[in-house]
Amino acid sequence: MPTTKPYGGFELGPIRPPSEAYSLLLRINRGCGWNKCRFCGFYRDVPFSIRTAEDVKKDIDLVKYWVDVFQQKAVPRNPSSDADYEACSMAYHWIQSGMRSVFFQDGNSLLMNPDELTDVLEYLNATFPQIQRITTYARSDTINRLKPERLERYAQLKLNRFHIGLETGNDDILKLMRKGVTKADQIKAGIKAMAAGIEINEFYMPNMGGREYARQSALDTADVMNQVNPNFIRIRSMALAENLEMYEDYEKGLLTRPNDIETIQEIRLFIENLHGITSVVDSDHILNILLELKGKLPEDKDKMLGLIDYFLDLPQEQQDIFRLGRRLGLMGELRDLHNSVLVDKVKRTMEQSQVDHSNLDAVCDRLMIRAIPI
Repeated sequence: MPTTKPYGGFELGPIRPPSEAYSLLLRINRGCGWNKCRFCGFYRDVPFSIRTAEDVKKDIDLVKYWVDVFQQKAVPRNPSSDADYEACSMAYHWIQSGMRSVFFQDGNSLLMNPDELTDVLEYLNATFPQIQRITTYARSDTINRLKPERLERYAQLKLNRFHIGLETGNDDILKLMRKGVTKADQIKAGIKAMAAGIEINEFYMPNMGGREYARQSALDTADVMNQVNPNFIRIRSMALAENLEMYEDYEKGLLTRPNDIETIQEIRLFIENLHGITSVVDSDHILNILLELKGKLPEDKDKMLGLIDYFLDLPQEQQDIFRLGRRLGLMGELRDLHNSVLVDKVKRTMEQSQVDHSNLDAVCDRLMIRAIPI
């Protein structure tokens, strides 16, 4: 459903992946065309619409003007509106990062009419020929509906990386969470996109199925990765906010919330069962407990498993200190446990706030919800 309202200036969507922190953000559509997943609340209050190619091209023109201003190729003026200021700010930060990558917002930009999206890509490349990578969130069912030659054309125009929310390879959880795709759909889409020359980021969400599905989710998700061999596997731990529909499952006792230790155990089983692939594993999200859990398969597999085992073998007191330190933003890596200043600060916080092992899970859950990035 293309938008019918007149052009209102440069637009920014609410979120982007952490790996797109230095990308130019261009909004292709507003909200999410599916918007039914019970674990996601980012777009619930955003009516879905697809912007016109002409409006997106006007955004590109505006960014180009401000890039030219900062590069002293155009006569400067003061921003005329909040939207104009957003374009100005975006252009400035993009220049600082080298102007190499672009991220299309919001959810699933592939829903734009293929000819219009091709038009946008051609215009973007003509305006900024130095771009090396254009990326977008993409749903597997949408990828599966596109013809291979269209995907190949997108790749030629540098739309060469898709962020796919796999979440889990377990069909029971996918159905429970109303994901709208099956394990087979996810495998087909990943293979199809990569065959067209497009890089794939597969997002894995441990603990989505609670304690009840943890083992099978890890095994089924690893099976998907083994068949697709994506370029990147990115771990996305889940924060269980009360406004999410899936919260009802925990309230009713259908699912049981895993804690950080159980989540790491699920991730360990997942990594242990990755075989015969060359993906890069990354834990680049604020909600993950082990941010340093990353490496290239197969050569770094033992190193990653060793890191997990080191954490799991820590005395309970040290695990508790690190868990709270992470959730408070005081600690980022396990080596911070050797920093006496940080350790003492976490201990004082535990004493002052009356946090101990008996209530740590609940405290960490609340802190995770507060840390959800918007």
